[in-house]
Amino acid sequence: MRVLTRSDRFQWKEGGLLRTIAGHYRSKIVITWILLLGECLANLLFPLAIGFSVDSLLENSNTGIFTLGGLCVVMLMFAAGRRYYDTRVYSSMYHDLATTLVERKRKSGTSTTRLTAQVNLLREIVEFFENSLPELIGALITFLGVMVLLGTIDPWVMASCLIGSLLVLAIYALSEKRIFSYNKHQNDELEKQVDVLEENRRRRVHAHFGRIVKWNIKLSDLETLNFSGVWIVMALLLVFSVVVVVGNEAISYGQKITSIMYVFEYIQVVMSFPFFYQEAIRLREITGRLSKTEN
Repeated sequence: MRVLTRSDRFQWKEGGLLRTIAGHYRSKIVITWILLLGECLANLLFPLAIGFSVDSLLENSNTGIFTLGGLCVVMLMFAAGRRYYDTRVYSSMYHDLATTLVERKRKSGTSTTRLTAQVNLLREIVEFFENSLPELIGALITFLGVMVLLGTIDPWVMASCLIGSLLVLAIYALSEKRIFSYNKHQNDELEKQVDVLEENRRRRVHAHFGRIVKWNIKLSDLETLNFSGVWIVMALLLVFSVVVVVGNEAISYGQKITSIMYVFEYIQVVMSFPFFYQEAIRLREITGRLSKTEN
């Protein structure tokens, strides 16, 4: 691993931590996003290629099958290349961030207990850049691509998908404050964990882990409630879309298959958005905790 010079190393500041990290490692992150874009576009074309293959075979032509096979090869190149590159980039990022965080917090007098917990929380930020953020970008690209492609095939289905998206946004907007509060209480407990374990008092240990479980259950119950509401909206959308698409006599069999596949892909994307939303709220609480100078 290359030794970083002082000018290369990450400089911690208060506020805007995610934006600061993205700016500092911009050149490395851009490369992985370019590979991600290629992977997402290839993935977005699969329903079209499958529909084209069906119509092509019905016309006794193998053109669609060759097209689908070529798309599979392109997808493999982008996906494998991105994963190979990502592992090395984000491992180096964590090494730099963790080292500089420890140096900064030691200078400000942070206890080993809190610093240990914060280094563990830092891993969540790096994993966000490595896993969650690319998945979120991919989901957004897929969402926009599906909307455009559905609009060219069946505008009524596209309109129903947009209405479903608005309902999902409304469901999660109502729970934002509670998600932030539950994560804050849970992280407060995690920062106390080393002290509690070192003290080794049975009653305090029992109470400490009981509070962690309590906030975890509250988060899980809220997630379950929100998931149920979103799934009801998506299930109604799926049934409506199948009825509309099958009844549309203006499109071919291949286009019907393509449309239903895009609706299902849309549902998968929308069902993933709440996870990103909850993670963004949790990271907002964590970044505020890590970027503080005073402890």
